Amino acid sequence: MPSSLPDTRDTQTLADLEELVRSTYLLWDRDWVGFSWRSYTFDHVQRVRGLSRTLAAAEGGDPTIADYAALLHDITKSYDGEVIMKDGKRVLDENGLWRNEVLIPERSNRVTEIYTELGLAGTLHNLSGAKVAAVLLRERGFADGTIDRVAHAIRQHLRPDATASIEAKALYDADTIDSNIGLPAFYRNIQISLHRLEHSLSATGDSIERLLGPGLREYLDSYLREKVPSWIHGKHNDFVSRLTTDTGRQLAVARIERLSSLMADAAEELSDFDRNIRCGRLSVIHRFMTNRNDPTLADELRVMSDGWREAVGLSAEARVFVDLTRRESEGEL
Repeated sequence: MPSSLPDTRDTQTLADLEELVRSTYLLWDRDWVGFSWRSYTFDHVQRVRGLSRTLAAAEGGDPTIADYAALLHDITKSYDGEVIMKDGKRVLDENGLWRNEVLIPERSNRVTEIYTELGLAGTLHNLSGAKVAAVLLRERGFADGTIDRVAHAIRQHLRPDATASIEAKALYDADTIDSNIGLPAFYRNIQISLHRLEHSLSATGDSIERLLGPGLREYLDSYLREKVPSWIHGKHNDFVSRLTTDTGRQLAVARIERLSSLMADAAEELSDFDRNIRCGRLSVIHRFMTNRNDPTLADELRVMSDGWREAVGLSAEARVFVDLTRRESEGEL
């Protein structure tokens, strides 16, 4: 049901909230927590917004409600520290979701003030986020009906139940897909894999610079031919059946097939390594691997569009790879 409320179409309000969300994630100084690095979350949120709108529209929901819910769905995510462990196992709450330590920000803003005022410490970020989002929207004059629909979608985004709205399902599917399936998820896998590897190598006195230098071809051979295909297969098995919309499932399968094909093509480029590491699909992957100082996929795609691909003489096939990554990031595919 399309929204008829003018406040949800206020572009200035949307821009204001977007800046508030972006700046909120910068209140914490931790470089990495779990599977996320400092700049990842806002980058992820922006991609989830595009995909949520796409899914909501295709399923007959309200893309505007989905957009606001996606923008605010991780507003309190940075309070989630490492997963609490006991006897080598993750501690779960009554709903079977992981419990996290609480990370206190180094600085404050209106979001952290609301979080403290409402006594939300230790609350899962879908629940605390829904409450904070409701206050933020109410302060900006949103109608109660709009606030309720946005908050409902945020509450449902970790594990939707039978009451979940179309917008809630769209958000859940978009959130799940972005983190786990497709080219943006592949970019995330690169960052997580290298972060873990860097820690394990440093413990033995080795250096990741060696791996990304003389050992690069050997690493890419194993990564592209063995690790990535196994990862793609595992994500298909773990997540596609959990998606809640027909459109989401179809899109996820299409992303898996696309990524599998692209990775097979990239692996074939290893036969002419010297050329393709300069201007083939391998050069794109290599760039993702070497830019690891709090990176964002949005920035990488922007640099590639602003002249990098011309400067390196990127092949036609590699340009298609970049364009497909952009289109998935925008929620188009």
